[in-house]
Amino acid sequence: MFYIAAFLILLLFIGLLLINRTVVRTGRARIRDLAELERNLDAIIVPGCKVDPDLTPSPMLKDRLDGAIELYQAGISERIIVSGDSSEKAHNEPWVMRNYLAAAGIPPEAIFIDRDGIDTYDTVFRARAIFGVRTGVIATQTFHLERALYIADRLEIDLLGYATDFYDYSTATKIKNSIRDFLARAKAWYETETKAAPRHLGETIDLAGSGYDTLDAEQKQNDPYAP
Repeated sequence: MFYIAAFLILLLFIGLLLINRTVVRTGRARIRDLAELERNLDAIIVPGCKVDPDLTPSPMLKDRLDGAIELYQAGISERIIVSGDSSEKAHNEPWVMRNYLAAAGIPPEAIFIDRDGIDTYDTVFRARAIFGVRTGVIATQTFHLERALYIADRLEIDLLGYATDFYDYSTATKIKNSIRDFLARAKAWYETETKAAPRHLGETIDLAGSGYDTLDAEQKQNDPYAP
């Protein structure tokens, strides 16, 4: 029984290695430098991550947002979608992201909130299903881009990636991210193979409109960047 269990564990590990290799190779092929990106794409997409207790972006999230600012200023797109988890009011990722971009000079009407980007798969799926994105660029770190762009490839969404590896993260953070993404790539493979639906869909949002329309009632009332 021990040898059978060991053999099955070995097969599982080999399978995970093969999946990781496929995800990395597929995603990496879609990463571009700023000069290589076409202009006037439908949207710049920023996936969420940790927000600090003082309601400011963590270093990793700040890098993603700074990358989006570079892309916007270079004319890659006139629309930015900030996608993240809004389930905790005290750590509302897309709201913090939106306000960071607005404070940096991005017109608030150009920033669209996706409050149901619970994970990377949902963010990519909803970009097309809810926001109608046909062409776009994702701004995030390379280790994350590989997975996000693999998902886009499998869902047949024309997304490219812009790497935002600006900050020198600690060794512990790099190890944690490597382990987490090793397993998350298998999840991405499963979700795309089964064509899983995101946890939330809802009404479509027109990117030709205003990002103000994606704020909820309380956010509109407390918006520091209201027109």
